[in-house]
Amino acid sequence: MKKFILSFAVVMITAASFSQVKVRPGIRTGLNLSTVTDLNNSSRKIGVNGAIFVNLRLGGFYELQPEFTYSNQGWSQDFPNIEPYNDPIYQNNNNDDVSVHYIGMAVTNKFYFVPKIGLHFIIGPSIEVNVSDNLYYDDLTPVDFALFGGLGYEFPIGLGIEARYKQGLIDVRDGYYDYYFDDNNNDYYNGSNKLNSVFQFNVYYKFGW
Repeated sequence: MKKFILSFAVVMITAASFSQVKVRPGIRTGLNLSTVTDLNNSSRKIGVNGAIFVNLRLGGFYELQPEFTYSNQGWSQDFPNIEPYNDPIYQNNNNDDVSVHYIGMAVTNKFYFVPKIGLHFIIGPSIEVNVSDNLYYDDLTPVDFALFGGLGYEFPIGLGIEARYKQGLIDVRDGYYDYYFDDNNNDYYNGSNKLNSVFQFNVYYKFGW
């Protein structure tokens, strides 16, 4: 009898806990300011990003938000007519902005500073696949892992704004171009990793259920 009562209590507590979880789908869109780190004569490129997501409110101060994402990234060349022949990452076929299209998944964790107030902190990992770019040579890695963080504010109607910074963790140059690196010649890759670096400014909306 005691075991039955204990089991029943555990089931009821678990059910009560899950009943407090609020599930809301949503959409997000915004602008990117992206570049690649340690790349000479480069500046940030304007692009767009977007996502569809499912938001899980797991408590008064925490939300878990899996996202399916799209992000247009790359970099601008300040001096597009100057292309170091030793570094193929510069060799854009149009001598113009380098544009890379990524689709991927992100796991966003939202922490609310004060319950029932919309200000929140954002942090999480992402994995993205390069589905298209405008480089003449196939010298970009096909997959990028990244970490991101930021701040957001959500209004009671489910509309929100946020600013994120996303830092890639994988060198964007494809592996077979390691041949071009020379420890004795800084005109090649200068020994520094070339990583995606993206500021994102977004608006989002969570649909009510």
